Amino acid sequence: MTITSEEHVLVINPGEFNPKAYEAFRALPFVASLTVIPGVGYGGRSDPAREVTAEEWARTTVLLTGQALPPSPEAAPNLKLVQLFSAGSNQLQKLPFYRANDKTIYATASGTHGPAISEWVILMMLSFFHNSYLYTKWQAEARWGNDSEFPKPVIDQFGRTMGVFGYGAIGRQTARVAKALGMKVVAHSFSSPPKKERVEVAVPGSGDPDGSIPEKWFAGAEQLDDFFSSGIDVLVVSAPFTPETTKIINRKTLAKLKGAYIINIARGGLIDTDDLIEAVESGLIAGAALDVTDPEPLPDGHKLWSVKNISIAPHISGHSVGYEDRVTNIAIHNVKQLRAGKLVTNQVDKAKGY
Repeated sequence: MTITSEEHVLVINPGEFNPKAYEAFRALPFVASLTVIPGVGYGGRSDPAREVTAEEWARTTVLLTGQALPPSPEAAPNLKLVQLFSAGSNQLQKLPFYRANDKTIYATASGTHGPAISEWVILMMLSFFHNSYLYTKWQAEARWGNDSEFPKPVIDQFGRTMGVFGYGAIGRQTARVAKALGMKVVAHSFSSPPKKERVEVAVPGSGDPDGSIPEKWFAGAEQLDDFFSSGIDVLVVSAPFTPETTKIINRKTLAKLKGAYIINIARGGLIDTDDLIEAVESGLIAGAALDVTDPEPLPDGHKLWSVKNISIAPHISGHSVGYEDRVTNIAIHNVKQLRAGKLVTNQVDKAKGY
């Protein structure tokens, strides 16, 4: 059944992002109002800079947010769609509105981050294997350096194997870029089939929609050991953070990944931090690049800051010009789908946790 009622859109704008990106809503004939409130914080953890009024909550039918939700289902009786700015939804799991309300549909921003994060993955991988941090050091010293100063030999990635743990939008785009470098790709997914069941909305034409890039597929918990033992040189962690995947990269896993370089752009809780530190310090693992950590933000004095061959970034690998436009593309698509009585893209399955 087609919905003919008007839409009232509320945006709690993450951090310093561009509020003009949401003006596209005003061009839609069924949108009666658009309210954009600045956010405090970053990305999926942004809170509104001012209190959302009771009247604003009551009229809102579509909410774009990081993690701020109405105080109760009664406060937002008309809310039918929550469009997240994040690719994950774990930040909502304990919020009262999320737990108490089964009428509202939630959708993630999956697909938005693929280009930026895949480039960040390649950046960190090549920086590590080419010792490129020394170039900046030599230039600052106004000195013509020599590769004899490299702490490890340069290793190009042609013919090496990238393992993608979690073959969603980010994993698929990363595989696409890695293949262009001449890498082999193996992939693991808990539930997604090789062929993607939906068209990419945020960045059309990106990723690996038919699942043809991986040379080998692994699926489900029963094939995890086989995946981690498949000769992976670079492991990209891009799986959802759920009870099933909590600390799934641990001492046992790391032993199977002997010699690999690990890049985590998912959530810090997928990796046992203490086990990773031990593996890197002992030389079992070549190193790691972490855009997410456990705990996060990483506190002053934490050992991770100082471990040789571990690089830390403050959860910003997905930031790029046009981010908000891509999220708006998904939100507008989903509003149209709902109004036409069709399924939305990136809908969160509460039972699975993503």
